[in-house]
This record gives sequence, structure tokens and C-alpha cells, in this order.
Amino acid sequence: MNINSDTNGYDDKHYLSVRGLGELAEGQTVKINLGETVVVGRSRHCDWSLRRAPTYLKSAPDGRDAIKNNLAFNSVSRKHATISYVAPDMVEVKNLSINGTLVDGKLVDKIVLSDLRMKGHRIQLGPKGVILELEQGSLPV
Repeated sequence: MNINSDTNGYDDKHYLSVRGLGELAEGQTVKINLGETVVVGRSRHCDWSLRRAPTYLKSAPDGRDAIKNNLAFNSVSRKHATISYVAPDMVEVKNLSINGTLVDGKLVDKIVLSDLRMKGHRIQLGPKGVILELEQGSLPV
């Protein structure tokens, strides 16, 4: 199979990775291909969902009640933010929640990131919510 890459070195093997960090979000990862937008939040209907994280799924029903009463869980809105991989060097993060979204510790309504080739970013869903790590990934050769 021959894959033609563009002059910037991007082809269909490159993508972004959104990975949950910390006790509630650990183990939940979603892949974003160039041109795609994902929704992150608490709802099972989101592409990255707290309700599909291993901590939530593995807990007993009474344990889920304890998770649902956790401040970090409640800081995350059902549909909290979108992450769009709009161009090879451009990612847009857009807040959808009244609780706010922080990118690298700064509260944002909408931000365009253009340095993912050099470093990853941390997205926090709400001031006390879970943290997601956004970084560039590629499939193994």
C-alpha cells in the first residue's frame, strides 16, 4: 500500500490523541483524525465520555453514586467542549459549558493551538474537573 503524504509530512497515519488523566478519567482515550471534531464530556453520547471511563464502568452501582457525587465528575458538563483537528498544524478547542474549559491552566471560550508538533496540551473540564492530555500521535510503522 502506497500512502502519498503532503509536503508537511502528514498522511493518514497521523492523528491526535485525547487521553484522560487522573483517577476518574484514566484509561479513556479517543483518536482524532485530520478534519474531525470530537465532543468531550460526561454524557455517554460524547466521543470522549466520563461515563465510559474504566473507573466508572468497573465500579459497582453504589460506587457509581459516589463517583456521581464527586466534585470532579460534577464539574464536567454533559457536552463540555469540542476539539477539532482543522489543519495539520491547527487544533481548535471550544468551550460548551458554563463551568468553563481551561487549556494549559488558562480559561478559554475558544482557542486555536498551532504547536502540537512540539508539545502536548492539557485541557481541564471545569475548574475542579478532569484533565485531558492532547498530543500528536502516529501509528507504529
